[in-house]
Amino acid sequence: MKPIERVKEIIRYYGLSISAFEKKIHMSNNSIQTAIKRTASMKDETLIHILTTFPDISPEWLLLGNGKMFRKDNVYKNTNSNSAANENRDNYPKVENNIDFDCVSFKNTALIPLITETAFSKIKYKALITIDHVLEKYHVPTFKDVDFLVSVKGNSMNPKYNSGDLVACKRVPMDSFLQWNHIYIISTTQGLLIRRVLEGKDEDHILIVSENPEFLPFQLHRKEINAIAIATGVIHTE
Repeated sequence: MKPIERVKEIIRYYGLSISAFEKKIHMSNNSIQTAIKRTASMKDETLIHILTTFPDISPEWLLLGNGKMFRKDNVYKNTNSNSAANENRDNYPKVENNIDFDCVSFKNTALIPLITETAFSKIKYKALITIDHVLEKYHVPTFKDVDFLVSVKGNSMNPKYNSGDLVACKRVPMDSFLQWNHIYIISTTQGLLIRRVLEGKDEDHILIVSENPEFLPFQLHRKEINAIAIATGVIHTE
């Protein structure tokens, strides 16, 4: 069974139409529909979007068909009582409609994973973030279209970001157009960078700029980039 067959199970379980599922994982219209009709293989980029949008889905199950659909028994879903998703319900794990998080109950909500540098650097090569790489999950209603959070280390982005702040990230394809003067999270061969990005000296380089004037700008070759995401928000810590 190919991954696309298991994607059909995810769609049915969450009670989504195919178009709603495509919108939720930020894929173009009919891309999943076409893949289902053709029982086609799926790109890593698509699998990444699915796993970041539905963090309770087991990567090993989605990619290889091993184990159960969910990483944990304690998962939740968004259902429609009139949906076909309620058919054959016994085939799936028992699910609670509410999940308790720090003594507050949230209904039909999504939690954003805080991931390690290791997880971020690997998603270029494999469409998975394992449970071992998730440090915590957060409910942040004001954050929209966020894939994950990373923690700021050091003071290179002071005063905009401080060490310990959590930056909301939206992963972008490696070959996508970068928005100059925006802040990106970049996994490089030498570690994780959170910096402002400007046009480089040529097409093969980008200019990395810190907010803190004590850190000088430098040219980064695109070949040194393992993965990249754009910053979409921040949680400041004391």
